[in-house]
Amino acid sequence: MASQTKLEQDLRRKVCLFRARMAKEAEELVCIFFPQKLLELDSRVQELRLQDLSRIRSVPTPVPPSGPGTAGDGPNWDPQPLQTHSSVKVPPALPGSEGQLLRCNQYVGELIDQVKPEIELLREKCSTVRMWVQLLIPKVEDGNNFGVSIQEDIVDQLWTVESTAASYLRRFFTYYNTRAKLVSKIMKYPQVEDYRRNISELDENEYLSVRQILLQVRNQYATLHDIILKNIDKIKTPRGTNTTNLY
Repeated sequence: MASQTKLEQDLRRKVCLFRARMAKEAEELVCIFFPQKLLELDSRVQELRLQDLSRIRSVPTPVPPSGPGTAGDGPNWDPQPLQTHSSVKVPPALPGSEGQLLRCNQYVGELIDQVKPEIELLREKCSTVRMWVQLLIPKVEDGNNFGVSIQEDIVDQLWTVESTAASYLRRFFTYYNTRAKLVSKIMKYPQVEDYRRNISELDENEYLSVRQILLQVRNQYATLHDIILKNIDKIKTPRGTNTTNLY
């Protein structure tokens, strides 16, 4: 019995240390990391302002082969090697076969690679702050719950930011999947100009959308920093005597 009591005390002490560490980390995130990050992202967003989007267009350019032949149910060609704007030789998948790697859009791909870590970082930091606020929510009691409602609203906002960030990551898969289908169409029907224009429009729209996502990530840091600092007293002591407004 004594050993069980000692174990419970030891676990309680470790939980208290965890709560203290979480509180210290979360407050540093809100007071230091969030404002630093929003300024950093604001600078990066300003650099992505483009007057001319034509430079990000990258459409595969098939060249008619040099002899009679048919590719699937597409048009007949004279067999010549397929040429693409940005392609490299890749090892054949089967003995005796040859192929070319049709690369994705360089500018869009690089921007996505830069933005994805920022999205995941936002999710991680919001999760830490959300846990801190949740641990500060007191036990359920009658009356004087205005501060508790503020805590719950903050938790909901943080959860919404995390969910929205997850949706940003899913849209990148959709873009690559859609573009791959269009590139396949161009390879099969290279004489149809609409497919080529469609890829150009897709790339431009995705580039602007990813920039907008980066803008939203910046805005989330700014909003969370502002709303949490405005209500920091109620978050820490939800059942105090003051009844200041949430916003």
